[in-house]
Amino acid sequence: MTINYQFNSLTFLPDGAAACGATMLPRATDAKECLQRLVEGRGDYAVCGVDVRRLVRFLHEKYIFVKAAGGIVERPDGKRLLMTRNDRADLPKGKVEAGETLAQAALRETQEETGLSDIGRGPLLLKTYHIYDLYGGWHFKQTSWYAMQLLDEQPLVPQTEEGITSLEWCDAAEWRSRLSRSYATMRIITGQVPDARLFNSNS
Repeated sequence: MTINYQFNSLTFLPDGAAACGATMLPRATDAKECLQRLVEGRGDYAVCGVDVRRLVRFLHEKYIFVKAAGGIVERPDGKRLLMTRNDRADLPKGKVEAGETLAQAALRETQEETGLSDIGRGPLLLKTYHIYDLYGGWHFKQTSWYAMQLLDEQPLVPQTEEGITSLEWCDAAEWRSRLSRSYATMRIITGQVPDARLFNSNS
């Protein structure tokens, strides 16, 4: 499990696993201390020997839990949607509203933030986790990311009130390169979503 904070990440590894370039914290470091290091640090961290279930319980007890969902949208030619939000490469996503499933929220948020209406939802690709401080309260957000397919050519309309200034279609390599230089959560996505087409050409 990896938890992100802005541009840094904290990965909880099984005993004996390598840190992959991150600074390794002492084994079984207390969850509170791990998260404090993440917030105060200037790089990525990793730690072994932490009970992840206990960690998640701690986060639910001490943080405001937020469920969100988003989409990775692909055109029939394989290009993927990339947005610029608050001057950073990003992807469409948002909070789950009352009565919605994660999949429904992902589709709605993607439509609202991009102006695309004719898109189909594919499978769940991954979940990401990050913490943030909003109005003096710490939040723990779980975001579910779904594959989505553009079904018909449509104009892109950025939702400017959400800080989105541009939307564009990029090939997989450019999509990965630009997102990997953005927030830590975007780096996690580029590390887990392959360059291979999300939908085959006959979908």
